[in-house]
Amino acid sequence: MGTAFHVDGFGGFLTAYHVVDFAKEDRASRPILFHSMHAVVYGTVGIPSDCFVPATEVIAPMVDVMDPLAALRGESVQQPAIDVASLRASGTGPGARAPQTLPVRISGWTPKPGEIVLAVGFPQLDLSELNDADQSTLLSEGMYGAYGRIVAIHPDGTSSSNRTPVFEVESNWPSGMSGGPVFNRSGEVVGIVSRSLRVDPGTMGVGYAAHFAIAPDLPRLVPLLNGCSPGWRSCWGVFRRSGGSPTSVHASREDAEMAVAGASEPQEIKPISNRIGTADFMALAG
Repeated sequence: MGTAFHVDGFGGFLTAYHVVDFAKEDRASRPILFHSMHAVVYGTVGIPSDCFVPATEVIAPMVDVMDPLAALRGESVQQPAIDVASLRASGTGPGARAPQTLPVRISGWTPKPGEIVLAVGFPQLDLSELNDADQSTLLSEGMYGAYGRIVAIHPDGTSSSNRTPVFEVESNWPSGMSGGPVFNRSGEVVGIVSRSLRVDPGTMGVGYAAHFAIAPDLPRLVPLLNGCSPGWRSCWGVFRRSGGSPTSVHASREDAEMAVAGASEPQEIKPISNRIGTADFMALAG
């Protein structure tokens, strides 16, 4: 079990690779599901089936590793370049809305020892049985947040078998936090919970967060995000010929063309940079 978070407003999510490493071999029988429910309720409530949405795509940057035995067999062995994966969700039904989009800072932030960060996730959730009792327990556990102090930076990973660039945080990150966002003081996501070390009760633990600023291939995982401006995305806007703000925004030109095809008046399609969740935009060359 782990945590994923919405990053581009078009159903794109980020999580830790080890949370979804089974997907390449066993995706059909173990679908990845997103829990997304926005409601104010009293008492016990069941989770609508629309809240469980399968992922249509899982991408992780992989690199070749030296394995003499595999080489003798004429095979290649790969491992993730970083403990980060991107997911693409299918559309949600009427019983749910897409989770809130979080502002991701890909560059321009450097972790410093002593700095305070906040990790958020859903620890120790059990989805083995989706009966009413389990659903109410899942809701009562809810979201967990843990502040922590950065104590070290490991740009080359913590070992030869784990090359993920991470910053080390003095904090208690329970199981299930993996894949959750790590925020800086400005409220920007600057990393992902990768792993943690168990500690004795009453003592402070150690967590490791994947470091976005030096993560290899991260732009390929989030191609729509603006690397220098958290909360902005590159997309396609549909405009009336009279100008003004876009009437709609889309992840691809093909999606925008489908929207224009059903319009009752002439429309124009332009590449833009859009502040997610608003009509704010800047025109792009293209």
